[in-house]
Amino acid sequence: METKYPLIKRGWLRALLFFFTFFIFITLFDLVGIAIVAYYSEYGFEEFISDPELIMENKMMLLMMVCQLIGTIFTVGLFQKFISREDFVSIGLNFVGFKIDFYKGLLAGTVLICSGFILLTVLNLTLIDLTYFSFYDQIFYFFLFTIVSLNEEIAIRGYILHNLSSSFNKYVALIISSLVFMIMHLGNPNIGILPLVNLFLAGIFLGIYTIHKNNLWFPIGAHLTWNYLQGPIFGFEV
Repeated sequence: METKYPLIKRGWLRALLFFFTFFIFITLFDLVGIAIVAYYSEYGFEEFISDPELIMENKMMLLMMVCQLIGTIFTVGLFQKFISREDFVSIGLNFVGFKIDFYKGLLAGTVLICSGFILLTVLNLTLIDLTYFSFYDQIFYFFLFTIVSLNEEIAIRGYILHNLSSSFNKYVALIISSLVFMIMHLGNPNIGILPLVNLFLAGIFLGIYTIHKNNLWFPIGAHLTWNYLQGPIFGFEV
């Protein structure tokens, strides 16, 4: 069987090229998603573009996020086939033998966010204001954050960290990928120094498992329950 070598030999260069290409394709797929949402919404395409918060308030947001996930899978698939020349699942998506890791990730995300919430409450650093949503809303947000976790983990801990690790010491690669994860959230509402530090630390936490096991299912699970409980349940900004 013929050995396939990467089209671009340096992993850091593959990761850098992916980073910029990823944003181009995600923007294009975002626009497709916004166009679909606008078609079924009372708001027009221009209104969604000029006021992105309308998307966040619209339940059609799930459809747009699906388009974004398709864009992520398309971009990673493109790079895996033609640039890295590896199987798509080699970025850490092999589920065989890693099912229990996914469940551990779900549990870890739950324990961490609940522990943080309890600590903040005990120290009177936050008010107990649990968010109420209907059962339909809970299903909606659970699926939404499932897509978000898949999207970000496949791109960041999957392709970027995977390729950086072939050029640098795995801990250096982990730090760089965590900085990338932080940078990708600069457009979040109410972003500040503390949230950025938290994002960087979250990137370290989610990536530690990945660099040792070369698998994404633990961070996907932890990312999912962390975001889901943080937003729809405890009412914090995600």
